[in-house]
Amino acid sequence: MSRKIRLTGLFIMAVILLAGLIAICGVSSQNIGPVKSPVVVGTSDNSVKLSWKRVGSSDGYFVYQKKGDKFKKIKTVKDPQKLGCTVKNLDDSTAYTFVVKAFKQNKKKLVESEKFTEVSAFTNPKQQVAEVEAVQPNSLKISWQANSKCGGYEIQYAKSKDFSDKQSINVKDVNSESTDVMELAVGDEYNVRVRSYVYFNEQKINGKWSKIKNAKVLDAAGIAKVDATKPMIAVTFDDGPGYNGASDRILDVIEKYHIKATFFMIGSNASNLTKNVKRKVALGCQIGNHTYNHEHYGKNVTPNDIIKGSDAIEKACGVRPTAFRSPGGITTELIRKTCKQEKTPLYYWSLDTQDWKSRNADKVYNAVIKNVSDGDIILMHEIYGSTADAFERMVPVLLKKGYQFVTCDELVAAKSGKKPEPGTQYVDGKTINNKTS
Repeated sequence: MSRKIRLTGLFIMAVILLAGLIAICGVSSQNIGPVKSPVVVGTSDNSVKLSWKRVGSSDGYFVYQKKGDKFKKIKTVKDPQKLGCTVKNLDDSTAYTFVVKAFKQNKKKLVESEKFTEVSAFTNPKQQVAEVEAVQPNSLKISWQANSKCGGYEIQYAKSKDFSDKQSINVKDVNSESTDVMELAVGDEYNVRVRSYVYFNEQKINGKWSKIKNAKVLDAAGIAKVDATKPMIAVTFDDGPGYNGASDRILDVIEKYHIKATFFMIGSNASNLTKNVKRKVALGCQIGNHTYNHEHYGKNVTPNDIIKGSDAIEKACGVRPTAFRSPGGITTELIRKTCKQEKTPLYYWSLDTQDWKSRNADKVYNAVIKNVSDGDIILMHEIYGSTADAFERMVPVLLKKGYQFVTCDELVAAKSGKKPEPGTQYVDGKTINNKTS
């Protein structure tokens, strides 16, 4: 009897143990372990890249983002072998908190990790858009887009393209949009870049550098100095100012690219368009005389034609012409003698665009681009819209080729090493021809 009781007790205990094991296995099959070691492995100004270790029994992973006091599911990774993801479309310079949970699909329901570890990240400041311009003499103005969410701005400027000789400026005022770099040498060209930065958990986070911009330091007249070791040309315009807007368009190009030209103007035109003439002076261009009314040529040109033209131009802008070009390029001894008395050199040309004849922008453009050489004096007329069209196209191309745009006086001084002589006619930077027809 006692033996039977003992056997019965052992049987009951075995049943209880088996039931417990079944219960434990059932609970285990309904739970899944936590994701271990979730980390931030990369950030940009609009994304965060997360990584984690594998949970062996999982079917995949859920990524949650904290919004307010709650976590919202934002991403599902269905491949259990994939141990990372990138969260996109985020705001720049912003703190974020994420949670990664493993999940498993049981027969009856989907289960996910009950325990989890929060991971924080901070997106980078937005990439800046920088600008640089020479507004004041011997200085550069560097500007960018203000970002109230960042901690400040780092500005670098350098003569070298690789920024090996860089100098840095730190601007802590987040509302600031520009800074000036002073006491720079006229003619030096600088490369500039800007980036925003922010601090998160005492760590400095930098945004991407802006695209590199460059500018040349100008003098008080808004012009860069002439480098005699580099190629240069003197672009000249006759017969202006014009009444059709072409003159103003040409000056717009000169102002945009900070270059110079020489204008041989008709005195009577200058008297009627004083604003245009004054603008030429303000832009640092050389003011030239092309007689008072362009009615006489060669031996028919009188001293009065020349002097009256200079008087009218001086009255229009306050500056007396420092150069002369004969109508039609026909120069006589009397013209040279009068110019010597007026203390002005004469200028012919070495490259004739024939813009007066073709009135075609493509032909004018090609005449220059296909034939230009160092030291050329180029002849054009500021009264044709087609010439303005061609000038707008050719200037950036010639600048890219390394040409400097200088005045006639500057060209002769740089190429010959001497100032141009009054009463002497120059064909290019070095060549003298005192009688042309």
